[in-house]
Order: sequence, then structure tokens, then C-alpha cells
Amino acid sequence: NSPLRLSRNMICNSGIRYGLARSCRPCLRSFSSPAEPFYGSPRPVSARYDEGSGKKSTGLSAPNLPPLSPLQRIATFVHSSVTALSDPTRADAVAAVGEVTGAFALSRIRAGMERDDAGRRILRDRPVVDEAVAERARLLLRQRRDDSSDSNVAFSNPVNSGRQRGVTFGAAYAHFLESHGFNPEERSPIRFVEDPGLAYVMTRYRQCHDYWHVLTGLPPTVLGELALKWLELMQTGLPLAALSATGGALGASGLSSEERTTLRTVYIPWALRVGTRMKSNALMCTYYEEELETDLDALRERLGIEPAPTKT
Repeated sequence: NSPLRLSRNMICNSGIRYGLARSCRPCLRSFSSPAEPFYGSPRPVSARYDEGSGKKSTGLSAPNLPPLSPLQRIATFVHSSVTALSDPTRADAVAAVGEVTGAFALSRIRAGMERDDAGRRILRDRPVVDEAVAERARLLLRQRRDDSSDSNVAFSNPVNSGRQRGVTFGAAYAHFLESHGFNPEERSPIRFVEDPGLAYVMTRYRQCHDYWHVLTGLPPTVLGELALKWLELMQTGLPLAALSATGGALGASGLSSEERTTLRTVYIPWALRVGTRMKSNALMCTYYEEELETDLDALRERLGIEPAPTKT
């Protein structure tokens, strides 16, 4: 019953109780290697589901979970931080870190949304990214393919692909889901945010993540997720973004030496440049469900998003 053993048991029990872990062993495996393409291979779909359940979720609050005690909150943070740092594509762990640490940042994001016309409508309507949204996007993708004899349309990069070829944001989003085998309803429910309003802000932040992959052209690989976290940090100030961004830059996420150099010399400067140029809270104050028919590059230009560089 040493303090170390008690702390270890507390971390494991807290994680298991709230659906964050099946094992006490931290996940330290690397999903990137020099042998992979620069953008890496898509992460397994199972990594985006509730750990241990495989069930899909709209990301809304999980029912009937008691509030965390201060010790449980610390234990959950430690356990989830270790997992998220070792694998930034583990959505369940990243989400838990955000929920137990993000109350102040979420309040600030909500205040910013309340000052914006689109942000206020989002808070009022509470749109959810679900299968109905995905089906609308798939229809746009089918229409785009039917209207084009070119089967090699670039849906995310290079820059200006949308303007040159008339690719809508919705078609690009559907292509992203299709390419990686993702489902918009697979996000973990909110577990640790008690305020309903803040819980929705966290839900919105989490569900818009794939939209941001499309807008930036970043793939759902470790390197791509870390690059996107730097942009999210500039836009939201959420501690989970800071944790992932800093940990990745310091090598905690298993990136190769070449990938860490690329992150520091290419993607961090890109994120700082784009994040500084964008209007505050622009990512959270865009009603994406109303923008599915919008030209991809036109939406990027309006938001001030420069697509992420690709390896040359």
C-alpha cells in the first residue's frame, strides 16, 4: 500500500470507471515511422470510438455519471495525458484531458461565440454533426463526381484546388470521411463537464475537428493531428491543445527525428501564421452545416485559412 501503488490504482480505477481505459499500462506505441509516407497512414477507426465499447456516439453528454472528485479529476488528467501524449489520435484520451482542464477556456470560447452573430445562432440552435449532415455532404460528393470526368480531383490540397475545380466544402468533407473510414457519430460523449452550456461548447469543438482537417488539408496522422492542435491552440486556448502541441514538439508522441524537425520548422510556423491572421474564435463561430455548398477555397479565404504545406 505504498503511495505509488495507491496513486497507480487510483488512476486506473478512475479511467476504467469513466470508460477511459481497460489497462493500467500507458499506450506508448508510435504510429509514425520513417517508412511511412510523409502524411502517414490513416489511424485505425477503432481509435476514435469509446474505448472498450466500439459504440458510436453523437458526442453529447453521457447520462448518469456522478461528478468527479478533485482526486479523481487529477487521476483522470494524469492517465489521459499519458495516453494522449503517446498517441494524439486517441480521441477518447484527448477528449478527457480537454474536459477536466478546460472550464476556463470553454467559458471564454462561449463568451466569444455570444459576441458573434453566427456563434450566437450556433449556441441557440445547437447543431450536431451527425449522419444527416454526412449524407448531405455525400450527395454533394456524388454530384461532383457525376459532373466531372476527372477521377483525380484534389479535395483538400494543393492550394486553390477547390477554386480551380469547383469543389464544395461538403464534397471535400464527404471525401475525407470516405477516405479514412470515419463516421461523424463516433465521437465519445461528454463525461466531465457539468455545465450544460459548456458541455455543448466542448461537443461542438470536438465534432468540428474533422471539418478543420478538411479546411487545413491536414490528415488524421500523428503529425497531422499535432499540426492541427497548434492551430487549435491559437484559436481556442484550450489546455488539451497546449498539452498535445507542446508534447509533440518535445517528442512525447513518438515522432521520428525527421518528423519532429518538420513539425518545428514547417507546421508550427504555419499554425502561428494562420492562427494570428484568423479572426478570434473563427473556427468555433462558423456554422459549417450552412456552408456545405460553399466553394472550399472560398470558405478558406473567408476564414483566413491557408492550407497546410505538403512535403516538397
